[in-house]
Amino acid sequence: MNWQSLLETDIQKFITAHKSADVAALALKKPQNPLWNYPLILEQIKAQQKARLKVPHWFDTGHPLVFPPPALVEQASSKATALYKAALFKGESFVDLTGGMGVDSWAMAQHFQSGQCVEFDGDAAALLEHNFRALGLSNLITINADAEQFVETMPPVDLVMIDPQRRDTVRKGKFKLSDCTPDIHRLLPQLLQKASYIVLKTSPMLDITATITALGCVSAVHIVEYQGDCKEVLYILSADHPETVPIIAVSIDSAGAPVQRFTFTAQEEHQAHARYSMPLTYLYEPAPAFQKAGGFQSMSVFYDVYKLHPHTHLYTSETLKPDFPGRIFKIHGLYAPHPGQCPLPRANITLRNFPGSAESLRKKLKIKDGGEDTLLACTLENGHKMLVHGRKA
Repeated sequence: MNWQSLLETDIQKFITAHKSADVAALALKKPQNPLWNYPLILEQIKAQQKARLKVPHWFDTGHPLVFPPPALVEQASSKATALYKAALFKGESFVDLTGGMGVDSWAMAQHFQSGQCVEFDGDAAALLEHNFRALGLSNLITINADAEQFVETMPPVDLVMIDPQRRDTVRKGKFKLSDCTPDIHRLLPQLLQKASYIVLKTSPMLDITATITALGCVSAVHIVEYQGDCKEVLYILSADHPETVPIIAVSIDSAGAPVQRFTFTAQEEHQAHARYSMPLTYLYEPAPAFQKAGGFQSMSVFYDVYKLHPHTHLYTSETLKPDFPGRIFKIHGLYAPHPGQCPLPRANITLRNFPGSAESLRKKLKIKDGGEDTLLACTLENGHKMLVHGRKA
């Protein structure tokens, strides 16, 4: 039974009727039809449950879609991050060398006259083609090919997207580009000749400065945050790249539009000089993408806030800076990190440049988790380790 069988009317009715079911509990029941490949159907229900969180509007087409295994759906771009990437470009043609679930291709197809989505696995390519047709994407076709071989005969295009596979059956969680498939370093010379721009999506775990140096042709870096998590780091590559690379941290809404944005260069960061202070009236904690970007000196200067310590990435000010990208607290107290010193029976705990873990500190202080108060355990300008008591401003 292949994926096409999932489109049978009775199976589609079963999947729709159980779209919100507990798949583990459903697995304990006998299938409605003994001839069905029940494990495949249950896997599809689980995959669709994950896909509804990423691309809910895909389920409003009126045409049945089929999704790859849940693990691949989990790795796919969300609607929001795909739309953000797509809004950066427009042109005549693009190629997505790593099709996956096809979300990025779907988004890019709205900004280009034509697109090709390359997928090595034959069944996965056929599944993508079915979904693109169901979504009404007449300007996007699927190519069943190996990415590295495809590039050899690929005609010139405006844009190439590539999200090297970071997992395999042997070792999960690959982060080095040299460990990923396809090998971007091997493809890069050809891609730079055939594409005006290349969008490389990498693991957020990669060091940005080291990656810029290793690639050597970076035009810009985008660190994308959605729903409070750093989701993607995008390297925009081109043969005609600037000497100073802009690093752009951005948080986006569900439509992929920037909500907060901060841009700096390594040169600006090197020349910026943060001012330091003990905690004043307000405390600021950069959001995840802005932490990942690393422009801590530039951020202090741009938002006119003081840093608490050279290695403590928290900021403070006397007057409120409402545009700061991250959590903002009104400071209510400063306590030593010892039992009996903190008067709060309950609080959330965050560690910044402070030894140990939040759980170990909670046990030491003998306070419960949760509530409206937050204790930010950190090292201050004077080198003392303290608890800053804050409430969201």
